[in-house]
Parts: sequence; C-alpha cells; structure tokens
Amino acid sequence: MMLIQALLIATWVVIAFIDEETLQFQLMRPIVTGPIVGLILGDLGTGLAVGAAIELMFIGVVFVGTAVPPDACIAASVATAFAVYTKTGVETAVALALPIAMIGQVISTIKYTVVNVAFHKWTDREASKGNSRGVLFSLLLPPLANIVLYGIPVFLAVYFGSDYITSLINLLPETFIDGLAIGGGMIGAVGFALLLTTLKGKGLWPYFIIGFISSSFLGLNMLAIGLISAVCCGLHAYFTNAKNVV
Repeated sequence: MMLIQALLIATWVVIAFIDEETLQFQLMRPIVTGPIVGLILGDLGTGLAVGAAIELMFIGVVFVGTAVPPDACIAASVATAFAVYTKTGVETAVALALPIAMIGQVISTIKYTVVNVAFHKWTDREASKGNSRGVLFSLLLPPLANIVLYGIPVFLAVYFGSDYITSLINLLPETFIDGLAIGGGMIGAVGFALLLTTLKGKGLWPYFIIGFISSSFLGLNMLAIGLISAVCCGLHAYFTNAKNVV
C-alpha cells in the first residue's frame, strides 16, 4: 500500500510540473497539491491544513528572470506526506517545508540551466535540418524529464523517508522545530507584503480593508471571505464599466 501511495504522489508531482510548463492550471500550488496528497494518503483534513499553511509561505514567491525560487510543489507534497505519516501536525510540516523547498530549488536550477538548454539546442539543430519529426520529439522530452528530476526524488522521499522521519524529528530539539515554524510564518508575512505592493491604485485599498475586518474582527472563515471577495469583484467591475460608458 505504501508503494502505491508513493507512486501516486510522485505521479501527481510530475503531472503538476508538466501542467506548469503547458496548460498552467496551477496544479503545483500547495493549496492544490496538499489536499491531493492528503486524499491519496487517506487524510484530507491534514492535506488541506498543510497545503494552506505552505501556500501562505510561498504565496508571494514568483519566478523572476533567471532567479529560481524555492519549490513549493515538492515542499507541499513531501511535507504533507510526512505530516500524515508521523501525526505531528501542521507545525512540523511547515518547519520541514522550507528545507525541502530549497532542495527542489536546486533541482529546478539544474533543469532550467542544464537540461532545458540541452533540449533547446537539440531543437534548434533539428529545425535547421528541416526535420519536423525531430523537432516534435525534442519538444516532448523536456516534460518527460520531470519524471527523473522530480518524480523519482519525491517517490524516494515519501517511500523511504516516512520510516525515518519520526526518529529524526524526535532527535531535533523542540526549540529548533519551533524556530523553523516561526520562520515559515515570517515568510508568509513577507509574501503578503509583496502582494500588497501590487495595490498601486488607491481605489483597491477599501477591498483589502474589508477583507481584513472580515477576518480579524468578524471572525469569518475563508469561504465567507472568498464569497465577499467575489461580490466585491463583481460590483467593482460593474460600476467601473458603467462609469466608462457614461
């Protein structure tokens, strides 16, 4: 059973990376990957909690130029699996997320700077020969390379790591785990700060204040805040279009 679950999680990660390079349905976001991994392992609640927590950590992280950010998808998949297997809660998963994401960052850097460059040169070479079949073949291989670069490491981490992670966590001082968890929370705050810098228009700030009041003072859950946000977007679009027409 463990083997099948590890294979399914690795398959999902590969699909998520292929989606990121093609259709971009945002399958690799932690808020999606966490619940999927939790569902595979039979603990959807933990998957939702870990996915949401890691999403907050990486919500403001973007791919800018040649700077490869820490990998949130691998972090969410492996951290969720560890949280389910060890029953240690969201805090430990958040503490593990950042080191795992840094490992994913190294893999992505190798992919974008070495593997993809080699495939691009191959494509150019086949195109110069007028070989359309060779061009098509060279374009299909990079997504399949995700199996080696991401699928196999995730499979090994989930399949072999679950038996050892509990003893490893028990060896770590509690203050060390708490420190990593606090650091993860600080990264989430930085992510929100980066998002707030996008609110250049003064007319958008009232919507932010409405969301802040709804969460902090009214105690509404995320579903209610999401519905209020949808209504605000609809009203903003309606009155903005009406003003432009007039």
